[in-house]
Amino acid sequence: MFALSKTDNELILIIQRLMKKLLSVLILLGAYLTVFSQNIQVTGTVIGGSDREPLPGVNVVVKDATANGTITDLDGKFILTVPSNSILSVSYIGYKSQDIPVKGNKILHVVLEEDAAALEEVVVVGYGVQKKANLTGAVTSIKSDELLKAKSANSTNALVGQMPGLISKQATGEPGADDASLYVRGIATFQGETSPAFIIDGMERSSADFARMDPNDIESINVLKDAASAAIFGMRGANGVVVITTKRGTQDKTTIKYSGNVSIQSPTKLPEFANSYDYARLYNTYTGKEIYNGDELAKFRDGTDPEKYPNTDWYKEMLSQRAIQHQHNLSVSGGTEKVRYYVSAGFLSQGGLWEDLDYKRYNLRSNIDATITNTTRLGVDISGRVENTLNVGASQGIFQQLVRNTPVLLCRYPDGTFAVPDATHPNIVASNQPGGSYSKGNTFVVDARVELDQKLDFITSGLSVKGTASFSKNVYKNKSWNVSPYVYSKDADGAYVLKPRSSASLGLTQNGDEYQEYQLQLNYNRSFGNHNITAMAMALARKGFIERSGMNRISFDSEILDQMNAGNTANQSLNAYDSKTARASYMGRINYNYAQKYLVEFNLRRDASENFAPNKRWGTFASASLGWVLSEEKFFQNLKNTVNFLKVRASYGTLGNDNTGGVTFPFYSRFDLYSGNNASNGFTNNLGDYIFGTLLTKGMLPGPIANALATWEKSTKTNVAVDATLFNRLNLTVDFFMEKRTDILAQRGAEVPSSFGGILPLENLGEVKNKGVDLSLNYHQRIQQVDFSLGGNFTFARNEIVEMAEAAGTSKYMRKTGRPINGYYGYKTDGIFQSQEEIDAYPKQEVAGTGYVTKPGDIKYVDVDGNGVVDSNDMTYLGNGNIPEIIYGINGSLNWKNLDFSFLFQGAARTQVYLKGGVIQPYFNQGNLPQLWVNESWTEQNVNAKYPRLAESTHNFPTTDISAVQTYLYDASYLRLKNIEIGYTLPSRWLRSAAITGLRVYVNAQNLFTISDVPQIDPENTQQEGWTYPQMKAFNVGLTLQF
Repeated sequence: MFALSKTDNELILIIQRLMKKLLSVLILLGAYLTVFSQNIQVTGTVIGGSDREPLPGVNVVVKDATANGTITDLDGKFILTVPSNSILSVSYIGYKSQDIPVKGNKILHVVLEEDAAALEEVVVVGYGVQKKANLTGAVTSIKSDELLKAKSANSTNALVGQMPGLISKQATGEPGADDASLYVRGIATFQGETSPAFIIDGMERSSADFARMDPNDIESINVLKDAASAAIFGMRGANGVVVITTKRGTQDKTTIKYSGNVSIQSPTKLPEFANSYDYARLYNTYTGKEIYNGDELAKFRDGTDPEKYPNTDWYKEMLSQRAIQHQHNLSVSGGTEKVRYYVSAGFLSQGGLWEDLDYKRYNLRSNIDATITNTTRLGVDISGRVENTLNVGASQGIFQQLVRNTPVLLCRYPDGTFAVPDATHPNIVASNQPGGSYSKGNTFVVDARVELDQKLDFITSGLSVKGTASFSKNVYKNKSWNVSPYVYSKDADGAYVLKPRSSASLGLTQNGDEYQEYQLQLNYNRSFGNHNITAMAMALARKGFIERSGMNRISFDSEILDQMNAGNTANQSLNAYDSKTARASYMGRINYNYAQKYLVEFNLRRDASENFAPNKRWGTFASASLGWVLSEEKFFQNLKNTVNFLKVRASYGTLGNDNTGGVTFPFYSRFDLYSGNNASNGFTNNLGDYIFGTLLTKGMLPGPIANALATWEKSTKTNVAVDATLFNRLNLTVDFFMEKRTDILAQRGAEVPSSFGGILPLENLGEVKNKGVDLSLNYHQRIQQVDFSLGGNFTFARNEIVEMAEAAGTSKYMRKTGRPINGYYGYKTDGIFQSQEEIDAYPKQEVAGTGYVTKPGDIKYVDVDGNGVVDSNDMTYLGNGNIPEIIYGINGSLNWKNLDFSFLFQGAARTQVYLKGGVIQPYFNQGNLPQLWVNESWTEQNVNAKYPRLAESTHNFPTTDISAVQTYLYDASYLRLKNIEIGYTLPSRWLRSAAITGLRVYVNAQNLFTISDVPQIDPENTQQEGWTYPQMKAFNVGLTLQF
C-alpha cells in the first residue's frame, strides 16, 4: 500500500480539471467537424454581372472532384449535393471563373463578371478588327506565344503545321534563304503568282519582309481564306492574305524583356553514294567491260594506296557535321495614358555547313502610340533590317558538284594539298576554301508608317476617320569574286604540277525597291439596342519604283585587287533599267448583327491596274456572308450544357488578279532593246547580237504582241462553315470551300507552232476549280495543378484544270485539262522483266528507240494505248505534283506548376516527288553511283529488286525532259516531329531580390525525326536532282528574362 501526499492530491485535481476542459474542447471540435464533413444539398443561382440576368448552362463542380458537378438550368439555377466544407468552381464561356467556399451554406447566389478578354477577343481582318464571335468569314489565327514555340529564325517556317488552310513547303535550310513556300488552300492558277499577299500593320509588304521579321515582334498572324475575309483586298486577295500585326505598348509600367537561344543544327537528310570499291566493281557491270581489273578493285577495297585508289566522301570533305545558330531579342515596352511604346532590337547569326557560309540579320522596330486629345490618336512606326550574307558561291552549284563527284577521284593529297580529280570533275572542295572566291550580299530595308485617327463624334456618335501613310525602301547589293583554285597533279617523279588557272572575274549587282502607300479610311461603329452596325469606307493609292543594275568584268591581271576598275574593259558587260508601278483602289465594308445572333457582312472593292488597257483597267470585286449563332437562340438552351457555342456561316464573292508576269503595259505594241552576249559567232566584245562590220552592236527588236482586250483574272470563292464549343473545353471549326478561277492570264504558246517567231500576248484563256475542306480541333482542360491541351488541324485542297491552251494533237493521256496543276506525266511501269519469255509475250518496248533490244532486268513499261508497242505515245498522267493536297498538324501542351512541355507533329499526304539526274541515276553524266543501286538493282540473284539492272542504256532512263518514269516517282507523304520543347519558369520568390519579374529556361528540338519513303532527299525538297542545301534539324537551349 502507498499513500498520496498533499502535493500529489493537488496535482491530480489539476490534471482532472485539464482533462475535463480538453474533453469539452474535443467534443465541440468533433461536433464542428461533423457538421462540416456532412454532405448538404446546396441550391444556387448564377447571374451575369452586367445585366443581372440568369445564366443557363454554367458549369458548377466541386473543386478537386470534377466528377461531382452540374449545370445551371434555363433560369440560372442549380441543385448539388456537396460536402459542407467544399469549394465550388463556377465557370462559363465568356465570363471569369470563380471559386465559391460553401462553408455550410445551403443557398448560394453567384455573380459572374464578364471576361472582357474572352468576350471581346478580336481578330485582325482587312483594314480593321472584328470580334471573333461575330466573324462570318474564314480566318485562321495564331498568337505570339504559339508562334514563338517554333524557335524559327524565319517567320514563314514558324507557321508550318499550325494553321488550317495554310499549305507550306520548306525546300531548303540554307541560311538566309530558307523561306517556306506558302499556299492558302492550295493553288488555283497554272500561270503567274500563287503565293498569298502579305499585310504588315495594314500595309502591303513582300513575302521576304515577312520571312525576315523578328518573330519576337509579332503579336498575331491571321490568314484570310475566303471571299468574305479577303475580298476587301480585291486584286491582292485571290490567293489569300496573310495579315501580320506587330506588338505595341500598353498603359503599364516599363517592361524590359530579353529572349535568346543557341542551336546546333545538322541536315535532316543527305544523299548517300557508294564507296569507291562498289563504285568501281559495279561500273564494270554497268559498262559490260573490265574498266577496273581485279588488282585495282582490291586496292579500292583494302585502301592500301589512298592516293591512287582513294575512297573520297565528297560530302564529308565539303560539309561540316553541324552548324551553329544563335538569335537574341531585347525589347522595352510600356506607357502612360498619353503615350505607349514598344521598342525592340533583334540579332540573328546563322552559320552554315562550310566555313565561308554565314548569314547575319539585324532587326530594329519602334511602335509609338500617342493620345493627343481625347479624340485624336497618333501612331508612328519605324522598322529597319540589315542582312549580311557571305558565301563562297551559289549553294546549288556546290551541291550539284557534290552529287556528281565520284569516290574514285582524289580530293587532296596526304599532306593536305588539293588534287586535280580529273579533266571533267572540278575539285569543289578546293574551289570553296576561305580566301578564294566569295559572294557577299547586303540588304538594307527601312519601313516607316504614320497613322492619325480622329473621332468624329461631334458629327455622329461612332464615326471616325483615319489617315495612314507608309514608305518602304529596300536596297540589295552583291559582290561576287570568282577565282580559280590552286589544285595540283603529280608528274612522273611525284612532283606537284599546278593546273593552269583561268583569270578572275568580278560581278556587282545593286537593286532598289521603293514603295509608297496612302490610305484614307472612314469608320462607323454604333449600336441601337440589339442592332449593331460597323461600316468602313476607304481609298488607297500605292506606287512603286524599281531599279536594277549590274556589271561584270571577267579578266583580271591580278587576284590581289578585287575591285572593278582593276579588270579588263575588253571583257565586260553592263546592264541597268528602272520601272514604275501604280495602283488605286476604293473599298467598303458593312457589318450588321442583331443581338449577336444574326450576322451579315458585305464587302466591295474597286481596283485600277496599269497592266490593262484604260477601258479594261478597273475591276469590281464583292462578297457577302451570313452567320447564325444558334447557341443564342431560346430553343437551344437545353443543349447548352453540352454545346456551349454553335455558329454556322457562309460566304460568297469574287476577287481579282492582275499578274501579267512582269510584262509592263502589255496592251501596247513596243520595241525592246536587244543586247545579247552570244559569242558563239566568234565575236567577243559582247555588246550585242547585231553585226555591223566586225562589231556586235545593240539594236531593237519587236516586243510581245499587244493585247488590249486582256483583263482581270477572276476568283469566285464559296465557303460554308461551322464553329462550335463543346463542354466548355472542345473547340471545333470546319470549313468547306470551293473556288473557281476564270480568265486566267496566260500565253497560247502550246497551240502556236514555234515557227511563228513572235512573242505571243497574254490572254484570258484558262479556268481552274479548286475545292476542299479545312478544320481545326482543340481540347483544353485543367485538373488541379495540371493544365493540358491537345489540338489538330487538317487541310485538303484539290484543284483541276477545266480549260487551258494545249497543242493540237495532244493525246488524251497527256492532256492537262481535267487534271491537277503541276501533275507528273510520263511512262507507267509494271515492274521489271524477269525473263526473255516474259519480254517476248509483252508489248514491244521502244521507249529507248526502235533499235533497242530489251533484256531481263529492264523496266517493264505499260502499253497505255494498247497498240502493242510502247513508245512516246504511251506517256500519260502519273499523279499529283509536289504540292501536297493534304497537310496537317497535331499539337499538344502540358503545364504543371512551373514546368511546361509542348510538341508539334506536322505532315503531308497526296504528294509526289520525281527524282532524276545524279541523285538517282547511276553514273549519270560520268557521275556518282547512288547507294540505292548497290543492293537494290536487279540481278539474276536479286530478282525482287526495286530498281532495274545496271546498264549503259537509255531504256531505263529515257532522255526526254518532259517525261517522268514511274519507277523514280515517289510518294512524298511524310510525318515530322516539327517541334518539341521542355521549359521551366523559376519561382518569382527566387528572383525578387534581383528585380527580375520572370525567368524561363528551355530546351527545344526541331525536325527531330521524319517518317518518309522518299530516298536521298528530304520529302519537302522540290529540287529533283538533289542540288539543294538540306533542311536542318536543330537542338536549342534558351531563356526568356523579364524585368
